[in-house]
Amino acid sequence: MLAQLACCGCSGLLDRSTTERPPPSPWKLAIGLNGFGSSETHHGKRYAYEEILQFAQNEGFEGIELWRSWRDGYPDPEDDDAIQAARQQIQSYDLQVFSIQAGVRGVNPVSDHPSERTEYMVRLKQQVDLAVKFGCDCMGLWSAGRPPDGASEDEVIERLAGVVRPVCEYAVDRGIVLAIEGEPPLIINSVERYHKLFAAVAMDEFKVIFDPSHFDVLGGAIGRPEDLLLDLGVDRVGYIQFCDGDSTLRPFPNGGSGTSKHLPCGEGVYDIRKLCSILYEGGFQGWFQMDSWGTEDAYWTSKSCKDSVADYLLTAATGI
Repeated sequence: MLAQLACCGCSGLLDRSTTERPPPSPWKLAIGLNGFGSSETHHGKRYAYEEILQFAQNEGFEGIELWRSWRDGYPDPEDDDAIQAARQQIQSYDLQVFSIQAGVRGVNPVSDHPSERTEYMVRLKQQVDLAVKFGCDCMGLWSAGRPPDGASEDEVIERLAGVVRPVCEYAVDRGIVLAIEGEPPLIINSVERYHKLFAAVAMDEFKVIFDPSHFDVLGGAIGRPEDLLLDLGVDRVGYIQFCDGDSTLRPFPNGGSGTSKHLPCGEGVYDIRKLCSILYEGGFQGWFQMDSWGTEDAYWTSKSCKDSVADYLLTAATGI
């Protein structure tokens, strides 16, 4: 696959990526293992881990976001030797583990039982510890869990906030930005629920992951992810998972209704430069992960989005 990227259709892009580096910017560009793993499950691909790291280094990415469902998952938070070995392998490609995608399997954060919610909180704090040991700046959070029958929306939000708030405090004390991503199949699956959760947690340090495809679908699926971005505010963004989209869902391989469809930049309907401009002019500083979730060619999606963002940064910095 890496050799194919150097073919006639992509040679110009490869030349540009190595000869026209944008000047120092407030954004750090990264890849995400979630995209490569989901490309395998959705399309039957198989990616070699070392090849992904080499691709990221060759393309000038600075970081990587780990995904707990990649191969054997994360090391145990107490296994310092395994964590250090995994971190050093990534660093050997001049990459930083900027984030891990957190989650607790088999425990419901909005359960009727306080003990189960407490267990979720404790285990999520352990993942913050893992993020610290990996040298991360951020940790992503997803609102998985099944609301119990009879629980109102407000009760569910309050229970989730009761779990998230102490974890966010714990993360802040350790220099980790905790950011949540809403999606159609999750508890946080609407603009209103985003607002309710942020109000219930009541911490400015609790952030959102800006993913244009999810912001679009949760905001009405009208091809305007900028509406929810402006609604929540750029200052609420903890980090970015960037992609194009077309306001539709990509079904899960198991037949489920799926989640917001991610596309390579330039293959969807979003105004990519406008999104970048809102973030740039709004003062966003931090990590910009190119999210290839569910796409057929995770290399091309990562590269197309990186090149789109780098082009914008070059224009913004030089005025050309």
